[in-house]
Amino acid sequence: MMPLLVFRERVRNFYQKYNDFILPGLKFIFAFIAFKMINTNIGNDERLSSLPVVLILSLLSAFTPSSIMVLLATGLAVLQIYFVSNILSVIVILILLILYLLFARFTPSMGYVILAVPILYLLKIPYIIPILMGLISSPIAIIPMGCGVIVYYLFQIVKSAATLQINMTIEDTLSLYTYVIDNLLKNKQLIMTIVIFSLTIVVVYTIRRMRMDYSSEIAIAAGALTGILGFFMSYFFVNNTGNIVGLIFGTIVSAIIVFVIHFFRMTLDYSGVEHTQFEDDVYYYYVKAVPKITVTTPQRNIKHISGSNMDRERRYRESNPYEDEDYDEDYDEEYEDTQR
Repeated sequence: MMPLLVFRERVRNFYQKYNDFILPGLKFIFAFIAFKMINTNIGNDERLSSLPVVLILSLLSAFTPSSIMVLLATGLAVLQIYFVSNILSVIVILILLILYLLFARFTPSMGYVILAVPILYLLKIPYIIPILMGLISSPIAIIPMGCGVIVYYLFQIVKSAATLQINMTIEDTLSLYTYVIDNLLKNKQLIMTIVIFSLTIVVVYTIRRMRMDYSSEIAIAAGALTGILGFFMSYFFVNNTGNIVGLIFGTIVSAIIVFVIHFFRMTLDYSGVEHTQFEDDVYYYYVKAVPKITVTTPQRNIKHISGSNMDRERRYRESNPYEDEDYDEDYDEEYEDTQR
């Protein structure tokens, strides 16, 4: 356990020392992955999919708030859809505008969650978001998480709708609009996913705030179990067998990743728990204090010994065999006198 704690402290110290460079770098990598996945899945214009455009957008996202990253990703997706169908792009803009006005504007600092959900869906581990948000945030994270799920299913519907309207005329605009809206509002799997993810966030948040030992670790396990049982029930409810093995494997991997994040974020020493009581004019307080595990990283001191220093030391010892105990002080003084 100690080597892991030492490694954690080194990573934390490195992050704190170079935070001004690491954070923009992480935002750049996240934005680059998001833009590349948008171009890969709904990209139809080679100019927007080119590497210079993706790099420029990623650089802008690295040094701006997360809300700007969401805006750039939305604009890129809409433009890609526009080159397939003007009608579809208008429909997507309206839906995304409704999401922003009704939900996303209340949590502008969590814009990265909206982008992370579709990305993690493509990686088959979207269960990270509800477990992690319940651990480090509050139930307010349900809003951006729900928006992210809707965005993912919206783009899946748009991809299928794009294949249906190649030879469409203006008169078919209403039918295309109806197709997208109906598939979005009547998608039972979409609704069940939002409900299960929301329930997972609430479960994890509730358990990790309890006054019991290892509450955060228990909350992670409980969130993973809630997700697995919830999707099992949803499969029966929507008459969809689904990928049971992928669900279990993806949830376990997600829980492990969240546990690693929690390990680097905070590790508590429950063997040193203390209980204290105090009062003020209004309340009497019962406090449980759990110390954080902190270790001091070992320092490596390197002593450089040259050949000339070793020769001088040997000659001095040969000429002064009885002064070994006072060698350091006497040798330094004699060496300084000879230099003068």
